[in-house]
Amino acid sequence: MRQRQKLNNRKLPRRPLALYGVRGLLSFYLAGCLSLAAWAAPTGRVDVLRGQADKRLPGVVQWEAVQPGDKLEEGTTVRTGDQSELQILTGRGHRFVVKSATLFELTSLQDDQTKGRLETGRVLSKVKRLREKEQFSIQTPAAVCAVRGTEFETAAGERGTWVFVYRGVVGVMASGAGGETALRAGQMTAVHDGTIELPRPIPQQGLSGRDSALARDARHEVALDMTRNQVIAAAAEERRLAEYQEGKSMTDVEGKRVRLEEYIVRSAPNQFKLVVLNERAQSQLDYFYYKGTFNKDLPTDLSVALKDLSGKIGASAPEYYLTAYEMAQSNTQDSVHDTATGGHLVKVTQDGEGNYILSDPSDPDNTRTIEAAELQTDVNNEISYKIYNPLTDSFSVVSEAQKDASNQFGVYLPENETYRDLVPADTIWKTRFNTYEHALNNVVKMSYAKSSGITNVLASAQDASWTYAGGFYFPVVTTVAGQIDSIVTNYYGDGTFESYRTVLIDDNGAVAPTSAFSGVSTGSAYRGELLKWNYEQQVTASEFEGRKIDLVVEPKIFIKSGLIQ
Repeated sequence: MRQRQKLNNRKLPRRPLALYGVRGLLSFYLAGCLSLAAWAAPTGRVDVLRGQADKRLPGVVQWEAVQPGDKLEEGTTVRTGDQSELQILTGRGHRFVVKSATLFELTSLQDDQTKGRLETGRVLSKVKRLREKEQFSIQTPAAVCAVRGTEFETAAGERGTWVFVYRGVVGVMASGAGGETALRAGQMTAVHDGTIELPRPIPQQGLSGRDSALARDARHEVALDMTRNQVIAAAAEERRLAEYQEGKSMTDVEGKRVRLEEYIVRSAPNQFKLVVLNERAQSQLDYFYYKGTFNKDLPTDLSVALKDLSGKIGASAPEYYLTAYEMAQSNTQDSVHDTATGGHLVKVTQDGEGNYILSDPSDPDNTRTIEAAELQTDVNNEISYKIYNPLTDSFSVVSEAQKDASNQFGVYLPENETYRDLVPADTIWKTRFNTYEHALNNVVKMSYAKSSGITNVLASAQDASWTYAGGFYFPVVTTVAGQIDSIVTNYYGDGTFESYRTVLIDDNGAVAPTSAFSGVSTGSAYRGELLKWNYEQQVTASEFEGRKIDLVVEPKIFIKSGLIQ
């Protein structure tokens, strides 16, 4: 039974042989060879094959597997699977690099004319210097890209076509339209709805945290507002560069089989990104990503920076801290999206009376004192206390009897792998943000921004202006006795709600008992126990109209990367 608690906070023609003698047969053979040479269609050769690829020959309906060294006639269509790549070398020496989840036809392989048609996916074209009057082009449903000796990449999808030029010049025309736009090295453009966007520099990864879905799609980066196939294709690209990677199949808390994939990648020199994909039957795909931007470029060993992500205890400030982050959960239809900017360090100490002193290392004048337990008295003279948690920058109201226990906050000491309560002599370093926004299906449910006159937010409740859907919200928590299974539901003033069920399960979907972690007193013991379990979170909301986002995460990648110590 759940316990309820209110809180505050993817054929040649042949001649008859009887007309020939031996010499005739020999003559026929030679003639036949000459004839074959004359009739044979131009081909390309499979030079490199990674993963799975199929081919469909001209005039044939069935698909067959591609093998390394295969000759692919003009008119052959190829398709590649997830995490696959096919490289085709033409007789002229041009090379097509067909990326994963791509459908591509070799429409012309003539000496003077090389053409391909890209239906969906991505193809990188490496074009030799063209002879006089020689042509090379890629056509998509939305555009024609004509080349003059260059290296360029074409991507086609539901939202249009993107062209990136790395060397030389490419002329781009919208299908069915006249006029050509010249793209030079370092430029890109998008073609959609018969329109060619103005050429612009190829964006550097991570320079924009809130750019368009078009640009994110072009960078092959898992993001929100993507179809299932787009997410899977983008994840395959990102995963090639992953520094940490895990995956397995298991059973979720509802008894459904789920395939779990996780990886951590550097999306920019000063960024890391954690991505989790869950695939279930009926093509169900749920995914999650968290992208953090740090104050400086990250070290070779990523765990050095990630270990202090949640804060640091000690006299010296952490070398790495977040300046912004983006978190998203989605089932390719619904989404939860959190963003924060203006990240900075806040130093927290305690004075002789147990009050918390919050200070801004970048501005000595920016300090704030917060009472650890502020006495509250209601109209009935009933006493309660407003407790400040400096680790989460949040308040809670408790009864007088709960005061002392509620004012104890556990901290982990990595140097000796032990846990203890926070003591007055401790110095804590935490990251606070100047803006924050939480949205469901692109509808902002709550947000804050630093108040006028505030340099940096020290405590969000005092230094920022908050907004809520309908003007307010209140959270309610329910837990299952004896199990690590809880639901947090936020009810908003506009009558909407969002609910998060978080449960710890084993690979068979069995829920962890609360006793699993009893007696755990060291970091190694905690990590050892945690490796037996998986997190599962189910998100429902008024905006989802009965649907849910259902994500399972294996903690192993958190431990390997240093996110959990």
